[in-house]
Amino acid sequence: KRDEIMRLQRIWLAVLCMAVLLLAGCKPDNAATGGDKTSSADKGVFAEITDFENRKITLQKKPERVVVLAPSLLGYVDTVGGKIVGRPTGKEKDIPPSMLNIPEVGHVYNVSMEKVVSLKPDLVILNAQLHDKFIKMLDSSHIPSVVLQPKTYDEIKQALLITGKIFGNEAAAVEQNKKMDQEVQGILAKVPAGEHKKIVILHATPSTVTVELENSIAGGVAKLLGFKNVAGGAKAVEGSPERTPYSIEALVEQDPEILFITSMGAREKIESRLQADVKGNPAYVALRAVRQQKVYVLPENLFLLNPGLRYPEAVKLMAKDVYPELFN
Repeated sequence: KRDEIMRLQRIWLAVLCMAVLLLAGCKPDNAATGGDKTSSADKGVFAEITDFENRKITLQKKPERVVVLAPSLLGYVDTVGGKIVGRPTGKEKDIPPSMLNIPEVGHVYNVSMEKVVSLKPDLVILNAQLHDKFIKMLDSSHIPSVVLQPKTYDEIKQALLITGKIFGNEAAAVEQNKKMDQEVQGILAKVPAGEHKKIVILHATPSTVTVELENSIAGGVAKLLGFKNVAGGAKAVEGSPERTPYSIEALVEQDPEILFITSMGAREKIESRLQADVKGNPAYVALRAVRQQKVYVLPENLFLLNPGLRYPEAVKLMAKDVYPELFN
């Protein structure tokens, strides 16, 4: 009888082992077993996003209460038909009509996090350069955030695609990118190939004058147009990766054909600074750009603030400054 009991135990043990092996063989791949081969939809995930801070954000469902902290990003949301519950304070002309009555959370440079949290958002879209201090605060409140900080044309298109993904309308983002590509290519087709005009972009504030590098908004537009920025390769100012120190001696040595100026602030104070640092120097009038009256002031809403979906407009404006005869 004892032998019979032991035989039955061995049989049950064998059946149990076979069951374990079968379950292990049928187990799907996942992060613990060597890779996840399922799509977001298969996992019940609405969207997986890599933002401009290279953070990977997983949205389990479509956000229904989104707050946007930068006015320049509202156009992206509007283009893909997104709905928001909070936005920054801004001029009416900078706010899409569909968002004029949306609750405000303060100026872009002075956002009230108390107001943001009171809106009970399930996602906040922000600009890292202006709002990086809020990322950890939102994380601690278990509020997901997506960072968008587009400057170059490619980054603008990428930001639009991410926005389309957030609101479940990538098709609209793709269509808008295609439209912008057509507009930009139409402008570039008119610009003489191979000329590579030598340009410099001075940035003036009431306190200082610097030179913009290729990674600035204006520098990116100039690069797209095939212009040669004489400041290319220069070391950036500490804390301002888009600009390098101004030197009239270096400017005279490079002798650019075109001189662009960007500025933001009180015009009288900026003109006074330009006069003190640039125009008041006798060497200034020796510059070819000055002698040939090729000095142009670029509007801040297109070349200091992110132009967003108006990027083709910025490209055309700079091209028209240099080649007015081609853009009547």
